[in-house]
Amino acid sequence: MPEPTNARLFGDLLRAFREEAGLSQTELAKAAYCSQSLISGLETGTKGTREDTIKSIDGAVGANGKLVVIWPVTASEQLSAENLAALEAEAIRLADWDSRLVPGLLQTPEYARAVARNGLPYANEAEQDEVVAKRVERQAILQRERPPLSWFIIDEAVLYRAYGGTKVMREQLLRLESAAEQPGIFVQVMRFSTVRHPGFEGPLRIMEFSDKPPIWYTEGWESAGRLSDAKDAVSAAMVHFELIRAAALPPEQSAEFIASIRGSHYE
Repeated sequence: MPEPTNARLFGDLLRAFREEAGLSQTELAKAAYCSQSLISGLETGTKGTREDTIKSIDGAVGANGKLVVIWPVTASEQLSAENLAALEAEAIRLADWDSRLVPGLLQTPEYARAVARNGLPYANEAEQDEVVAKRVERQAILQRERPPLSWFIIDEAVLYRAYGGTKVMREQLLRLESAAEQPGIFVQVMRFSTVRHPGFEGPLRIMEFSDKPPIWYTEGWESAGRLSDAKDAVSAAMVHFELIRAAALPPEQSAEFIASIRGSHYE
């Protein structure tokens, strides 16, 4: 059984304080001026919030500052695939920059499997399949009636890095072209020749919500990633993403460029 995350341990502590205070989740939410769903998410380790909200919750349950002291430990939490999926499902805007791979939300199953095979060399086939399944399941948010407004920016090198071979990569580029035609989804390519942007620092992903602060996070195969809702870190991440987006090809030119690469390399 996997070890509990810091966020889950915080949630267990919050639940203990709440129950000791004799409060239901609804009663605590009312006392702390937040929603019951937030209290539930905090207790299961799947939601984040602002420090001032934690202070209100701490006061409502009589924790004498203990929750406030512990809360920062969860700001750079290891995030499970399940927790990430829950956060993405609530997001109203997504921003994703990657110079290594096609973003997970746009990967075909075959491409995802090829990446997993190379990225998890010590995992057996069943473990790789589980990672791929979780990644593909997350993509359901883009098929909703009202999907999050999403920007996906990839480096030109990603288009030539043929995980799974020519056939798999051809289908992956077609998937990118199809996604670019979907309302509310913007796909952009960063050309090799464009260097005036901060994208060299690595992958950058931001989720924005209607009822809580935005979250900045990075992603990998060994874990779903690390995240933070620290105001300064998120603000800096947003500035970086805007500079990356401004430097990339516009969406229409990007779609044409992706199609040209498919035609010249993968037909």
